[in-house]
Amino acid sequence: MLIKKTLPLTLLHILAALLVIPSLAWSAQAIEAPLALNLSSRTIQISTFYNGTTLEVTGTVPVDNDIVLQVSGPKQDVHLKVKGKIAGFLWMNKDDASLENIPAVYMVYTPPGTIGNFISSDLGIGYKALLKDISISPESSDKAFVFGEYVKLMEDSGVYAINEAAITYGEPNNGTKGFSATLSIPSKMAAGKYTVEAIALKDRRIQGQTQDDLTLELTGLPAVISSMAFDNPLLYGFMAVFIALGAGLAIGVIFRGGGGAH
Repeated sequence: MLIKKTLPLTLLHILAALLVIPSLAWSAQAIEAPLALNLSSRTIQISTFYNGTTLEVTGTVPVDNDIVLQVSGPKQDVHLKVKGKIAGFLWMNKDDASLENIPAVYMVYTPPGTIGNFISSDLGIGYKALLKDISISPESSDKAFVFGEYVKLMEDSGVYAINEAAITYGEPNNGTKGFSATLSIPSKMAAGKYTVEAIALKDRRIQGQTQDDLTLELTGLPAVISSMAFDNPLLYGFMAVFIALGAGLAIGVIFRGGGGAH
């Protein structure tokens, strides 16, 4: 009799558990807001008259989080001439320095607010975070100085940047809020594969990360020239010489026709 009474009770408990578990899972999903990232295009074509462009980025983030965007890659080794004073007053190339494993492109986009809340080496965001991961030789070099001068060069080219208050938020909806930003793709950003990463932050701690790939590819005449340079360097060299000679002759004709110097 004891067995007959216990069996229906046990089955009842199992059925109740099966009904409760899905509801708990649904509740957890409802509480945990997703982090999403969308690029308006994953491929940008570099044609003959390409002079840079922009890329729209949108997504969602938990309503109590902030979002930071990073554009980076590919890694490369760079060799620099470091200038210094000779004899106390002459500025000349003084030393050689090499930076290893440094991204060719590095751009950060932050929302409005105190920049220190979004960028720090502890979070792995910003120039100081890059400095921790690269190698500079010779070891006797002033690492911070060499890196700082390199960053200035890259900022002048438009491929390094810290863009403050460049992300805007939408209205909260079901535990999330939308975000959007316009990324600058400068003309000196070479063909290749890059990473666009979204980092969710709360109280200076990373809550989640997601990323997508961005490809810049040559098309048209630039693609033909690039292919020729790699596949047929001899022909490419001859063409470069002929183009240079033709340009020189054309300039000469223009100056003679305009009454320039003889």
